[in-house]
Amino acid sequence: MPGLVVLAPPMKGIQFSLSPSRDTLIGRESFCNVVLPQRSISRKHARIFFEGGNYKVEDLGSSHGTFLNGRRVEAPTALKDGDRINVYDVPIAFFASEESSLAETTLVSLGAATVDTQTPLPFNINSSVGPATNLNSRLRNLLEISRRLGSSLALDEIFPRVLDVLFHMFPQAVLGEIQLADAAGRLSAVAMKHGRDDDSSIVTRVPVGNELAKQTLIQGQPILKSSSASANDSVFDEGNSALICVPILGPSRAKLGTILLETEDENRIFTEDDLELVAAVGIFTGQAVEHARAHQALLRLDQTQRQLEMAREIQLRMLPRARPSVPGYSFYEYYAPAEAVGGDYYSWDVLPDSRVIVNVADACGKALPGALMIAQFATEARHCIASARSLKMALSSLNRFVCDLKEGFITLCLCLLDVNHHTLTVVNAGHMPPLCHRRNSGTVESLSSERRSFPLGIDADEQFHPFTVPLAPGDQVLLFTDGITEAMAPDDSLYGAARLKQITATPRDDLKSRVDAIVADVEHFRAGRRPSDDTCLVGIARSES
Repeated sequence: MPGLVVLAPPMKGIQFSLSPSRDTLIGRESFCNVVLPQRSISRKHARIFFEGGNYKVEDLGSSHGTFLNGRRVEAPTALKDGDRINVYDVPIAFFASEESSLAETTLVSLGAATVDTQTPLPFNINSSVGPATNLNSRLRNLLEISRRLGSSLALDEIFPRVLDVLFHMFPQAVLGEIQLADAAGRLSAVAMKHGRDDDSSIVTRVPVGNELAKQTLIQGQPILKSSSASANDSVFDEGNSALICVPILGPSRAKLGTILLETEDENRIFTEDDLELVAAVGIFTGQAVEHARAHQALLRLDQTQRQLEMAREIQLRMLPRARPSVPGYSFYEYYAPAEAVGGDYYSWDVLPDSRVIVNVADACGKALPGALMIAQFATEARHCIASARSLKMALSSLNRFVCDLKEGFITLCLCLLDVNHHTLTVVNAGHMPPLCHRRNSGTVESLSSERRSFPLGIDADEQFHPFTVPLAPGDQVLLFTDGITEAMAPDDSLYGAARLKQITATPRDDLKSRVDAIVADVEHFRAGRRPSDDTCLVGIARSES
């Protein structure tokens, strides 16, 4: 019975039977017949179906494409026994009968050698390589390469293993060298084996600078140099020799480096079959290199994530742990950084005479740069506010501090709530003006002054101008950052100040329900789109009695 066998993890070695009476869907969703649970695979990636006496493969508009024997599938294409289907980076073999499937199962561990992309491989791994015994020996060698390379994610361990196995495969080899290319395409030797000593400790890091390796890297094709080549083609630069040089090709077809083998034995020179075999090793090695690099990148990312989580905890500890408790007033807040850490900040402090300082700040930038800047600002802000004789002097001192940082600017809205006289004094440094919902009239008032000021950090001599407004019973004041007004919908439209005023004007029972309603409305407006900026919303409410 015809079928498929998966040649790579996570479903490596699993076989699926095909039937002419039903289609076979391949994808990552559970409703598919062949489920490949990888993010690189589309939900419905490809289809195998029977038509006109043949099984055919068809790509279903996948993001990364389906490939048949190295060529991208653009239209339904008939399958032949032994064909290789790459569902992006997962190789799958098609077999026409139970007998041929056994051979495919033998090749399961060779899945790395069948990884394709948009261009065909420079050689045919399944081409005839001589007698059956020779073929079996080479398959065993390739399986050993796969086993050895798959058991390590450390490049320093991978390269010596490659050379050891190659020297075992080619007894005539007297020198092996692996070179890797940097971002500019310059080659440098990362491993060398010289002589027939079986001790892998011979591996060194001696750069050779062979021209053949450079040519191989540029062309991306394996090269065989016979003994008729000039002496300076040889790594030894003396005597007669034969060389094989193959590119190290990653699954993405990136040219990562070269593998070079040399022999001086004129009776056992390298052949075209040897060239194909070493070229296959180059593909195994390329996959191992990219996997090792991806592993290292993942470790670095994990370390960075842990550091960001630690920074997040530190930043959250900078924020107030309790709301002010003063007669006749209530307070509420919402805070959410767009990334692990953010550049928004708020605080409130109760002074000895029961007055309450409330401020909201927003550093230019977000994520870690904004968080670092706001961390320095928060410490200085507490000191300046506690020691200054007036709000105007406090902001002037803070402004000079931010200017001296030379890291950007910070917008700030600072309010002083007098709970005895029921007034709110506001001083604004380039921040959005607070909104005040007046209980008696049901209107929303923007608490702003005609005398505007720049953000902190723009001009060291900038002047700031406080103004005072009364708070009647039931009035509520909202301070916010631009993460609210500049929230973006999927169509890139902005939430805007007008919508914020409209939702603020809606009657609410208390301050908490008003803040929660605004947050919910912003979430609804974004419709699943990730926040583009940090969000902070702080509320002050005078009780109705």
